[in-house]
Amino acid sequence: MCAYAREGVAVVALNLVEALERAVKAAKHLDADGKDAAAIEALRGLARKADAWDQIVDWAIEDASEREGARPAVPANDNVTLAIFFKACDQLGLTPSGRKAIDLKEAKAGGKLANLRDQGTGP
Repeated sequence: MCAYAREGVAVVALNLVEALERAVKAAKHLDADGKDAAAIEALRGLARKADAWDQIVDWAIEDASEREGARPAVPANDNVTLAIFFKACDQLGLTPSGRKAIDLKEAKAGGKLANLRDQGTGP
């Protein structure tokens, strides 16, 4: 996260790129250099896009302040980037609900007997 001031008010901007990199590094179930590489790279692109939004808004406000009575020329609101980002995080098990779904699939994959065998306590 980074903090900056906008119109004299402190603003904390999320840095999704940095947070995503920490999450991917901590997610031992991901194959970041192999089968999950494309999905992770897509997430990085979404994180960069979301992180850039605050800067775009700041530029628009600054431009408008230089013209008397002008409104900021901010591009149309992006209503999908963060939703897609969180859905992709879920799919990769990078959210609590995503991790829960992955754990359930793995537990059901072999059934109770297979799970006991994996633990060395089954027949």
